[in-house]
Amino acid sequence: MYEQKSDILSTLPLELLLYIISFLPLESARLIPFVSTRFRFVWNQALLVAHSHNGSIEAISRFIHNFDEHDPSKNTRKLVLHLEKSTFVSTILAPNNVMHMSFFSDGSKREERFCWRIEVNDQTPKRVESSGFLVKKLCLDSVYSLTHEVVSSMVLDFSWLENLKICGCKGLTSLTIDSATKLLHLSITGCPQLSYLDIRSSKLKTLHYQGFLPSVKIHEHFNLTNAVFDVRQGPNYCNNALDIGPLLLIIKNSQSLTLCRWMFEELIKPSLSSSWTSFQFYKLHDLRWIDDSMKQENIDSLISFLKLCPSIERIFITIDSNTYNSKEKMSVDVDYGSKHARVLRNLKMVKLEGSKSEEDKNQLILALQEVVDINQPLLILPSFS
Repeated sequence: MYEQKSDILSTLPLELLLYIISFLPLESARLIPFVSTRFRFVWNQALLVAHSHNGSIEAISRFIHNFDEHDPSKNTRKLVLHLEKSTFVSTILAPNNVMHMSFFSDGSKREERFCWRIEVNDQTPKRVESSGFLVKKLCLDSVYSLTHEVVSSMVLDFSWLENLKICGCKGLTSLTIDSATKLLHLSITGCPQLSYLDIRSSKLKTLHYQGFLPSVKIHEHFNLTNAVFDVRQGPNYCNNALDIGPLLLIIKNSQSLTLCRWMFEELIKPSLSSSWTSFQFYKLHDLRWIDDSMKQENIDSLISFLKLCPSIERIFITIDSNTYNSKEKMSVDVDYGSKHARVLRNLKMVKLEGSKSEEDKNQLILALQEVVDINQPLLILPSFS
């Protein structure tokens, strides 16, 4: 007869359970309330709820600076701060020096538009405090007009910040990121009204942008290793006012690049045909290409872009019928069978995503055969949707 083993963990003292929870990854810790009634009680003890109308930044700062993972009385990892009747902010101190800050409201207030400037403190601290939470990655969700200044003031205290992620800021229209030396990774997603992005960060290595493409201003030259421009929603800049030159400079040495066809046709190609005639993506190994279909003229655009990528090894093509399509079609010179043929000597793999059409796959293979080294084995992965 099966004998049920006793739950030893549930018999441990609360202080010891809180200490154990402090070492769990955030994804695992979130499952704690579902283990048992006892563990639901323990999780509630690990959650600190406070109210503040004027001193929100002070309350959150105390929460961060008083954190000590080795002290059960100070290792609370989650703070829910009620700012007012309909608004509160959730702050989670996750493992690996990651801090999540999310703002929530009941939707009764109309979202006001706002401009936001975030300055990262580039002064290296003279010493590392023995206690307190060291923020190296900050994830900001749904910051709005009445809270963005509070967040900016807080970021100035994060002297070790290297990774910044901003998402869901619906009222954000203009964003300035200023970090001379510290910031290495920047991600911006879900900000539908953003029309102006100002970047001052000479050490940035990865830039992930998803949404409408705003007017992007670059103040200092830096080379990205990984650049993502998932701008399938189309442009969001005024009067086509986007200087593509500085943008090309920061992505020219990227090893991984995500790009939409319309961005190549409307912005990059016109520049290359004038003053950037010798421009190439010499170090690009991985390309993710986003398009609305695999029509022949779209494939021609892809081939035209690939001629700028002599070191390309892997191509991932995403077909999304909702992707923005240029109203005015650009002329593309593919020039099959010319002196430019067979320029892709390192291409090993092509993956087509989002299309079930065998015709799409066959047209793509035929086009690639004209530019791929004939002695180079090429893996074409099956398409799917």
